[in-house]
Amino acid sequence: MYRSISRQALLYGFLLKPILALPRTRDSNETTFNWASIEPSSNLQYNDCYNGYKCARLEVPLDWQEASQGNGTSLKAAIAIVTLPATVREDDPNFGGTILVNPGGPGGSGTEFVLSEGAYLQSIVDEDKHYNILGFDPRGIGLSTPSADCYRNDFARASDAIQQGGLSPTDPDTFGLKMYYETAKGVSDLCAELGPESIFPYMSTASVARDMLEIVDRVDELGKKTFKCRRSENTDELPKLQYLGFSYGSFLGNTFASMFPGRVGRMVIDGIVDADDYIQTNMGKALLDAEKVLDTFYETCFDAGSECLLREDTDKSAQDIRNKVNLLLKNLDDPVSIVYEGRVRHITSHTVRDVLRQMLYQPINLYEPASQLLALALTGNFTNFMQTPTSLANSVQPAEMCVNPSASYPPSDFALNNEGGNGVFCSDAYVDPDLRNVTWANDVVKAYAAQSPTLAESWSRVILSCSGWKYDAKYAFRGPFGAPGPDKTGKNKDTPSAPLLILSNRWDHATPLSSAYVTSQQHGDSSVIIQEASGHCALLVSKSKCVKDHVSTYFATGVVPANGTVCEPDCVPSIPYKECPGFANS
Repeated sequence: MYRSISRQALLYGFLLKPILALPRTRDSNETTFNWASIEPSSNLQYNDCYNGYKCARLEVPLDWQEASQGNGTSLKAAIAIVTLPATVREDDPNFGGTILVNPGGPGGSGTEFVLSEGAYLQSIVDEDKHYNILGFDPRGIGLSTPSADCYRNDFARASDAIQQGGLSPTDPDTFGLKMYYETAKGVSDLCAELGPESIFPYMSTASVARDMLEIVDRVDELGKKTFKCRRSENTDELPKLQYLGFSYGSFLGNTFASMFPGRVGRMVIDGIVDADDYIQTNMGKALLDAEKVLDTFYETCFDAGSECLLREDTDKSAQDIRNKVNLLLKNLDDPVSIVYEGRVRHITSHTVRDVLRQMLYQPINLYEPASQLLALALTGNFTNFMQTPTSLANSVQPAEMCVNPSASYPPSDFALNNEGGNGVFCSDAYVDPDLRNVTWANDVVKAYAAQSPTLAESWSRVILSCSGWKYDAKYAFRGPFGAPGPDKTGKNKDTPSAPLLILSNRWDHATPLSSAYVTSQQHGDSSVIIQEASGHCALLVSKSKCVKDHVSTYFATGVVPANGTVCEPDCVPSIPYKECPGFANS
């Protein structure tokens, strides 16, 4: 799952909190916006920002459980919102409403996602209808307040990141695993010092889903106030969610649809997390297809011949190239030290494993630079390995958001840290901290190694980040997941207005295709579209006119294609790199 859109990361699992002003945007020359100038409000009050966008801070109860019981509470959260307006006015008959988006994580910034990819997403959904694209930072994340921040300063976080980055949980029953476990448990203890009044007991996905419902209501309220018209032909009908969620965002969408099925209008989820697996079994099925995705990289390199620097004349098959990289990983279990940028750096098997992991999120963009890096590593040239401008080795990230991990943004005021992701994930999958012991850590590593020897280490780090987590969610939903199909009579207000549309690549190293079908079975009449591609999240690894047409038709009409529909991508990975025209991350 986890991936970041910032190159500010020092080491896996921890991020420096950026400073200064906003990340690069697609179509804006304006680079700063003073978020502190916005007073949070319980109704949606937009401010012009970033040259064509709208920004707001929506005030919501911190404790939805208490609020649902009618108890007054003074504890509030402020949800940061950035909206890319539709290309038509909201009173235009072709206006299709507002689509909420989530980029994944947990811990991904929806505001940053809209600023970087909102125009691309709008180009996918727009056809006969035209939509606002609304991104929000989930509570505790990014620009939303209060912030999930366990450290007193960035230097302390960076120091701990350096310490933890040198530890490896690759093999069970090793000193490295035990040290990593204890370090992760220490971070949990650090967060626990903030006490029950911190944001952490209120960060579950259920709370975020309830925030989404509040956003939907306030968007509808503002539209009726501004344009003096109702948004539904049925004046008794409550406003409904239109949603596009990626990876962890698919779990967020599934949670919303399971908790509030009658408030679902249109829902597209892409890169599917198996909800029960996420909640109950430490995401034990996540890496089922990971090695198959890696095979596509080695095959692309072999087919490229001399254009792929990783291939040698003696290589007779893609497996020969894979064998060389596997031997490199084995040799780097004994670290290599180099002097880089005035300090000592250690090159380990984790350094190379993370290059492999990151490239699988964006095969079109990253297969070539990854092959160049691996070729340097095979020659022992680790100084150039670290200095290469395209080096993924210098941007080791938490594992997933469906946004290009190599995208280079200048420093920004988007608060990014791994504690936010922990606050969500560890709350959703909460168990007694005493059960998350070293024996449990060993079991996690063994299970992942059986699925994907190459990527097991990175994913083990994700799960082990919950070691010793001490906060229980005040407001939680842990199933059952699913909702009946739309009511054909139109009289049942507790069913979605349209079936869910579920997208997946054929091969996905983080969310296997099998999870899409599990989710489809939970939601009556839903439909799975399979894109014949490798990588994480169909809409964000390649353009596909086929997928785009189905998605835009769905948002406009609620009609889904036949379950199991297959779409070809417009572009495929190649070495050397070939641009995919019009693609978001080109």
